Amino acid sequence: MRRFKRLTSLLLASVMVLSLAGCGGKGEEATTEMVTEATEAATEATEEATTEEVDLEAMGNLIQNGDFAGGNSKWSVYTNGGICTSNVKNEELQVDIAKIGGVEHGVQIYQDGFALDNGVKYRFEFDVRCTMERDFDWRLQINGGDYHAYASQTITATTEMQHVSYEFEMTEASDPAPRLCFNMGYVDAMEEAGLSFVDMEEHTVWIDNVSLEVVDASGIVNDKVEVDVPKVKVNQVGYETEADKIAVFSDLAEDDTTFTVVDAKSGDVAFEGDITTPVENASAGEKNSKGDFSGLTKAGTYKVVTGGGEESYEFTIGGDVYAKSYNSVVKMLYLQRCGCELTEDLAGDFAHPVCHNTEAVVYGTDTKVDVSGGWHDAGDYGRYVVPAAKTIADLLLAFEENPEAFGDNCGIPESGNGINDALDEARYELEWMLKMQDPTGGVYHKVTCDVFPETVMPQDEVEELICAPISKTATASFAAIMAYAGRIYSENGDAEFGNKCIEAAKKAWTFALGNKKAKGYRNPSDIVTGEYPDTNSNDEYFWAGIELYKATGDTSYLAETKEAYAKVKSFGGFGWANISGYAEYAALTSDKLSSDDAAFYSEIEKNFFGAVDAALVTSKANPYMINKEDSYEWGSNLSIANTGMMFYLANNLKSNEEYIAYANAHLNYLYGVNATGYCFVTGVGTLYPEHPHHRPSEVLEKCMPGMLVGGPNSGLEDPYAKAVFVDYPAAKCYEDNAQAYSANEITIYWNSPLIYLLTATRK
Repeated sequence: MRRFKRLTSLLLASVMVLSLAGCGGKGEEATTEMVTEATEAATEATEEATTEEVDLEAMGNLIQNGDFAGGNSKWSVYTNGGICTSNVKNEELQVDIAKIGGVEHGVQIYQDGFALDNGVKYRFEFDVRCTMERDFDWRLQINGGDYHAYASQTITATTEMQHVSYEFEMTEASDPAPRLCFNMGYVDAMEEAGLSFVDMEEHTVWIDNVSLEVVDASGIVNDKVEVDVPKVKVNQVGYETEADKIAVFSDLAEDDTTFTVVDAKSGDVAFEGDITTPVENASAGEKNSKGDFSGLTKAGTYKVVTGGGEESYEFTIGGDVYAKSYNSVVKMLYLQRCGCELTEDLAGDFAHPVCHNTEAVVYGTDTKVDVSGGWHDAGDYGRYVVPAAKTIADLLLAFEENPEAFGDNCGIPESGNGINDALDEARYELEWMLKMQDPTGGVYHKVTCDVFPETVMPQDEVEELICAPISKTATASFAAIMAYAGRIYSENGDAEFGNKCIEAAKKAWTFALGNKKAKGYRNPSDIVTGEYPDTNSNDEYFWAGIELYKATGDTSYLAETKEAYAKVKSFGGFGWANISGYAEYAALTSDKLSSDDAAFYSEIEKNFFGAVDAALVTSKANPYMINKEDSYEWGSNLSIANTGMMFYLANNLKSNEEYIAYANAHLNYLYGVNATGYCFVTGVGTLYPEHPHHRPSEVLEKCMPGMLVGGPNSGLEDPYAKAVFVDYPAAKCYEDNAQAYSANEITIYWNSPLIYLLTATRK
């Protein structure tokens, strides 16, 4: 029996700080002295790390249900142009293939849930037969990025059951969440033999006795690096001069009860204070205490140091501390533009030629339409109407809050044209949305290819574009944002475009009213890209009706609006699914509604502030001062940013110092005052994501700046998360890894409420 020791806590966060491979920030400014100090600290941490003995060779088969005695359990099917069914008969996996598709993974059987360790030798085995002679590939591969194989083989299956055995050594960095897959699509060997995938006849493949075992673990390399974040959490960008400044401490020693704020260069003490009594934080798995240094207003660069010697990352105090981050967060929308060339002078490393400029086929028809333009929604290149409406709403709210923050020099192609860049950027998306409206008035839910693209640049996704079917949620959201935009553009010197938007909104509203009983959108079976389903569209109808009423002054919209409002299940929502908050804020900023229907106005006001004050109570109870309790959902940073935005909007309606204080606390969370210790905005602060799930960043091996990542997700909703986050506290279910797409992806509508927050902060 061979044993090895796997390190369970390694290296200091300074190693991450000095990484020069990703975005900009502190890493680019690292000095020789800093590198030396970090290296020494990392070495010391490695020497002192706790070790845990693990007997790999005694673990047996790393593949679960490899003999299929448990039926299909632990095995999954993926198709990309292929058609197949799978089931288990006589404890063998039977794959009936009707169509193999045009790529090697056109038909794929796969399993996740095991690990491959650097320096370990493995043996992979299985049995296979087929109704015809054909080639296929097996692969043990990275489950993300370029999906390259750690080990693979092309096998020729025949009608006789054959046993396959292959030994290999894992020579790359340890992977806690690889994927085993059998690719039964159009593999390279078929193409090399001159075979066409369209000529492949229907056939059946049987697989059995799949195993992956350790042969020799004596050469294992302990290469896992864990980020050891400081116990003192601060906003890593900094604090405005007069803002509240509260550091949050985690798991300090009992006798560590005081702190100082020291000048980062001179070491002089600028502030002294006491640390509050620790409280349990179950969601973070730690005890938290606080230190308030709001009284420090002198501009400078500082760090917080406890009496016991724990230190924070550096931060600044001064005016407009968010200037750099603001510029990149806003610019991110331009860098996500689709259907146009991004020039090097404006986009830098993320420049690319025109992409996705071919016509899209309307699903289920032969009709083709031009739907070019808009923003790529997220880490993929799909464009979706429902989240687009939320994104534009946030951008227009930010414009109304503080138009001077944008100006006409944000570094987009329209800069310098005499129009506020917020309106220019929003219009780029609005023009695309107008193309998504069918002549009937209905709005296509999205335009994507039928599957997600490989890890390629946008111009390299060249498969056929498909306009997914019209949906009532997309149509009602479209009506709402077009009415809102129409009013804003008309009020700001562009009545022609404003009227165009309002007329489109009216047409969508008419269509929506005639289809209220339609079900929420679901993907057709042959489209697997982002769904954005929503079974309750009453909030969209409420928003659309109130925006049309506000834009036109026509009271006839109120009857249907009130009917939808009465069916809304929850209030104060600013997400893509629950968007009632936008409708409520639009209503409460309408003097006309307060006179046309005072009772309706008062009811909306009651529900809106009920949601606001409930969020305030929860935020006060959370040691990190955010509107979170026990769990963190996919895109938890969206809900954090949304709550901060909601507090600012509430303060616009009813001045309350606590609303502003807790809005800023939510912003502080995003910039580093959280259980993970990360600044969740790429390219700023000290410890920030460098490996988001974002195709251009992955291809270029350089992180796009200014992106807000999704953040902790305790739902464990991707293979990497299921493998790595199992024992993590909810608030710490995050890792800076492109494979962890349910925690580390980006989207335009996560950036948009952050744009609002930063815009409001800069007033």
